Amino acid sequence: MKAAILTIGDELLYGKTINTNAAWLGNQMALLGIRVYEVLTVSDEEQHILKGLSLLSDAADLILITGGLGPTKDDVTKTALCKFFGVELKPNPVILEALEAFFTRRGLPMLENNRMQAHLPENCIALRNTKGTAWGMWFQEKGKVYVSMPGVPYEMEQIMTDEVIPRIKQTFQLPVIIHRHILTAAIPESFLASRLEAFEAELPPDIKLAYLPGNGLVKLRLTATGNNRKELEEKLNRQIEKIQAVVGKYIYGYDDELFEGALGKELLKRQKTVATAESCTGGYIAHLITSVAGSSSYFKGAVVAYANQAKQEVLQVKQSTLEEHGAVSEQTVKEMLLGVTAKLQADYGIAVSGIAGPGGATPDKPVGTVWIAVGSPDDIKTKLMHFAGDRALNIRWAAVVAMEMMRRYLIEKDKK
Repeated sequence: MKAAILTIGDELLYGKTINTNAAWLGNQMALLGIRVYEVLTVSDEEQHILKGLSLLSDAADLILITGGLGPTKDDVTKTALCKFFGVELKPNPVILEALEAFFTRRGLPMLENNRMQAHLPENCIALRNTKGTAWGMWFQEKGKVYVSMPGVPYEMEQIMTDEVIPRIKQTFQLPVIIHRHILTAAIPESFLASRLEAFEAELPPDIKLAYLPGNGLVKLRLTATGNNRKELEEKLNRQIEKIQAVVGKYIYGYDDELFEGALGKELLKRQKTVATAESCTGGYIAHLITSVAGSSSYFKGAVVAYANQAKQEVLQVKQSTLEEHGAVSEQTVKEMLLGVTAKLQADYGIAVSGIAGPGGATPDKPVGTVWIAVGSPDDIKTKLMHFAGDRALNIRWAAVVAMEMMRRYLIEKDKK
């Protein structure tokens, strides 16, 4: 079972619009156990659409097409499909009625170019679009399936979810495929791969491991393919247990769990609160924590003390500490933590001070140098980090490491 994706639009080729449709469709195919072998992007010109259709139909059983179905003159996908299949455009009364109702509900006149959207190639099955005016089309020709959908992402996703995926399941004999995700934080992909090298070498042939890194987090995806769901689930669970034994301390969750909520879950368990004192991260840690609904139950607040004056006046960092050790130092982040927990009456604190870049470095403190402190006023743990990214990446990494340090601190504290 092979699939291919054809995305249509000059805006994709100019780089003005990111091709999120191809990524989303590829993920949906993977969930169905269908491998996408090719993704092709072409301009809004009939000859290029026809060439793309010809190329992909030779290589795939299922061709997914997005774009070029709007009401304007540059939307020529339907006419190209008519030429490709050797058919005519025919009015569809069901679509026409739906379009008339669509414009009536919005109090808008229905123009002739909108009316033409009710004309589809005569050999297709119409796929209802509940979010817009361009309906999708399903073609079955010479043992292959072609699906044409609008390029607007939320319209395409609705048609794909409600109309296309159920038809794919009815049309093709698909394997059982199960994905499980093990979510890790604060360990680089290369280090993770090194630790799991022996585990990966012993994986059974029907289970594959993939590394999906991003922004200080690495998602491990285990994919099992076969015909017996129960057996595959049991196999996957055994492999997950093996991963836990090797890199368990770095795992913060599974499948759809969010990193932003992992620390909150540990705090809620213990009915404890946390506050943050941030310099180089500029409030980003607080942003991540508060992006989770219900975080007010465990998050007291944040002090963004960027300037030394704010560190002294708001967080009570001693002037002598700043003069002797500098703002980016173990001593300073300890005092920042003490200051924020006292000021906001929190059980625990996270404090961060560093050089995000691109300026501000010194010979002994290059860009990416970050000191982190976590813990309670009477038990503070610190760590010196050296990140090597640009400003945005250094801030993201510092926030992820700080939150993960706090999460592990709580877990380790319970073991004592």
